[in-house]
Amino acid sequence: MHLNQRSFFLRPAALKWITGILLISLLLRIALPARTIEFVYSRGLFPAVRTIWDNSLALLPVPLFYLFWVTVVGVLVLEGRRWGRVRSASRDRGKRRATLSIFAHLGVYVLLLVLAFLWLWGFNYGREPVETRLSFALYEPPLPELRQRVFEIETRLSELRGQVTGDTLALPDDRFPADLEADIRPLVAASLLRHNYPAPGRPRGWELLPRGILLRLSTAGVYWPWAGQGNIDAGLHPLQKPAVLAHELAHAYGFGDEGTCSFWGYLAAAETRDPLLRYALELAYWRHLAGQLRYADPEGYLQWRSTELDPGIRNDLQAIYDNGEKYQDIAPALRDATYTAYLKAQGIHEGLLNYGRVVRLVEGYRRATTPAGNE
Repeated sequence: MHLNQRSFFLRPAALKWITGILLISLLLRIALPARTIEFVYSRGLFPAVRTIWDNSLALLPVPLFYLFWVTVVGVLVLEGRRWGRVRSASRDRGKRRATLSIFAHLGVYVLLLVLAFLWLWGFNYGREPVETRLSFALYEPPLPELRQRVFEIETRLSELRGQVTGDTLALPDDRFPADLEADIRPLVAASLLRHNYPAPGRPRGWELLPRGILLRLSTAGVYWPWAGQGNIDAGLHPLQKPAVLAHELAHAYGFGDEGTCSFWGYLAAAETRDPLLRYALELAYWRHLAGQLRYADPEGYLQWRSTELDPGIRNDLQAIYDNGEKYQDIAPALRDATYTAYLKAQGIHEGLLNYGRVVRLVEGYRRATTPAGNE
């Protein structure tokens, strides 16, 4: 048995081409200035990729996330069966060659996945930071200002909630749109276009089943580059879904940075006249701020929360917490370590702390666009 006759990708010429293209791609990702990646890839090649993808494979009526993993499992099964057949028909030396063949095949598949990741989406990690493009500085509010922001946004949330319902019971599921994707995607796109960013194609945002498939991995949503689609856990509380979906759609529109995607989710709130969607989108950002205040002033925050927080908001938060208790994490430490390593490999050196960057982005943007502090 000759390995070179078994697979096109294992032929020396093909291996050289795959390895060479991958090395060149990695060098480009590392060496190219952010401004070049911004204009050549993120505003040039990627919108074309996005448009072609959304008008071809993405038209299938099922999440491509599932098809990706079905394909992976299928490849592993086929390679395993081939390995078993060759081993059973070979002597010791043939068995060793069969094992090497399997690892060679799997290695090539990994190289192709990395290559696809970079050109289908991954170069976006190297684009210019949004604060550079929009000409504002990140801002970390000091404690007194942080406290004021938590209180004033809570007042606005209370007003928005009052437009949705007159009672203080936790908002029920049936108040939310049946097709959330159709409501959220135009908001994210409009926010991008308003700030002179392209919003190409029509990226999908799916709710994955079974419920808890992501939540049990300490994840509410995921953008899968090889599928080109955003995905959120169907088990999320309805109040969480708009912001998580907006975050994943921001990834789909070409942003890798986690804080930046939450930033676009927050700005998307200004694009809707629906008080329920705006309430849900702004509530997600308010929880980031409130979390920082609780960390900085736990006693003061908890006292305010128990006595001053709008009862309806308090009940909504409790409903979110209760829903989260249904899906206990599986190996959260492993997930955190793995994703932190992934983010750092993409140049996001703060790892999971990057999620908290949304506060510095929103507050910096607010100071730049409303110097007097009025929203």
